[in-house]
Amino acid sequence: MSKPPEAAFWQLTLTLPFIQAEEIADIYEDHALTISMEEAVSDGSLWRLDILFHEEPSAPLLDQLPTGLSFELAPLAQKDWVSESQKMLPPVDAGRFYIHGSHDAPHPALSRHNLLIDAGAAFGTGLHETTYGCLLALDNLRKYRNFKTPLDLGCGSGVLALAIAKAWRTPVIASDIDAAAVAVTRDNAARNRLTPLMTAVHATGLNSRILNRKAPYDLIVANILAWPLVKMAPDICAALEKNGALVLSGLLGSQEVMVRSAYRQQGLTLKRRYSIGSWTTLVLGR
Repeated sequence: MSKPPEAAFWQLTLTLPFIQAEEIADIYEDHALTISMEEAVSDGSLWRLDILFHEEPSAPLLDQLPTGLSFELAPLAQKDWVSESQKMLPPVDAGRFYIHGSHDAPHPALSRHNLLIDAGAAFGTGLHETTYGCLLALDNLRKYRNFKTPLDLGCGSGVLALAIAKAWRTPVIASDIDAAAVAVTRDNAARNRLTPLMTAVHATGLNSRILNRKAPYDLIVANILAWPLVKMAPDICAALEKNGALVLSGLLGSQEVMVRSAYRQQGLTLKRRYSIGSWTTLVLGR
């Protein structure tokens, strides 16, 4: 095999029954960059498990796979996502939310919620289908719900936390596992004059003194990835008020059954679904 580019991710791919896929995902959880699962066949008997690593996994790490199990391992060249995202992006219209960069003028209508978000190192300009789906869900919730204790879990650039602050004019907690994302969220809050309403926290999941002290939340938005959403289901549901609303995104349509099953076990049912391209946003409640 020819040597891959020096800056490259490596992806391990397996196709196997769901229970076995869960077991392998647990083995590699502390070593992987991301882990995702989706149905490989329509009856759910086989699932595709993709495990992404920062670098080529070592032989001892691969030896932890069950003997005789077939898999694919290949490098994936990195893109400079920051440079890609800093190209001129069109404004995003999502219900009453209008997300624009500094190169675009704000929407002139007073009824619109303008948010100035320049593409940068943290994920979330509003252009991606997952963020767009969350914005549509928030816009619809604003029509009939009032929230006072919202949480944006995995805030990225902070666009969803800022949208909540704009729409409800209420203090918002925003958290992310990435310290750089927390810094970007704070910067974006300042640029949008929403700093008084924003508390940005560096935390792994809900493991934070501040997050625990502020719980329970009447609105939780988590736009992350399907597998973390499944793993965090008990903690997320425990932090949600009895009559709270939960918005989940970052999952492919093929992963919806897996995610909904995890939250159904915690007593939450589907209230609304937004399907945009290959991606799905779910609104759940008790």
